Amino acid sequence: MPEQTTKKANVYFPDGAKVALKASGESSYTDVGVIMSDCNSVLNWDENIVDTANAGRLAKQIKNMVIAGDFTLGNLEPESLTRFGAGIYTQTDTAASPISTIPDQEIAAGWADQTLYNLDIQTSTTDSTQVRTTAAPTLTSVTLDPTGTPEVLVEGTEYNVVADANSPSGWSISFISSAMATISPTTYEIVVDYGTNTPRASTTITAGTTTLEMTAFAMQITHTDDDGKIRRLELFSVEPNSGGMAFNFKGATSDGVEEMPWSFTAKIDTSLTDGAQLFSWTIEDGAS
Repeated sequence: MPEQTTKKANVYFPDGAKVALKASGESSYTDVGVIMSDCNSVLNWDENIVDTANAGRLAKQIKNMVIAGDFTLGNLEPESLTRFGAGIYTQTDTAASPISTIPDQEIAAGWADQTLYNLDIQTSTTDSTQVRTTAAPTLTSVTLDPTGTPEVLVEGTEYNVVADANSPSGWSISFISSAMATISPTTYEIVVDYGTNTPRASTTITAGTTTLEMTAFAMQITHTDDDGKIRRLELFSVEPNSGGMAFNFKGATSDGVEEMPWSFTAKIDTSLTDGAQLFSWTIEDGAS
């Protein structure tokens, strides 16, 4: 039997995707982590079909375009739930006892300018439990070339600590080599020496009010192949559906992990260019 077509460039095997959210007022997307299902997004609209008694169909108009979607979250991080809540939830952090045993962190030679490096805050040299802090972490020093000719770096001039929801600690560090006195500073390692820091002991999410107007968030669903090429769906104005989040606890006889199914509706964002107000679907050439 002969082949009926030779067009195969855009056939994709299932390989999962990354879901990232950007709440109102945020400038960047944050990865929600492990997904336990397909990521589904379906374009829907209402139809207005005009039929006549003697001239057949005149026109078909569509309106109220939306995308209905769902997936099942496996990484039940409170920050993701809060973003997805679109203003429904209030998140409150409770502090634990301060920790003074946080080990130094080494950032290997070859680091790059203006690149975010996760601040890896661990409990101690014998306990690798990750520490997450609400406030910016206290650093005793940040030193370039600590075993050679040390240069103690200055915050705000030679490095910056920034809140980073994608970092396990909630914080990352970036460097500015042009401000450093050492010649060719990127060829030397950097050591971050932590002071006493107060970890977050617990996070509480609350909800419940008589009426509430949701604040929509943006969403990206991205697949990246081995060559770094992407296929991406971006939704500009997303709100969760009623019943779209389930706070379940599995029994001991159940398989898998604790999961939270999410469903949502993406609507038109009229602040954007007409004709591009609902979504964008991008495929980089050669993506697989």
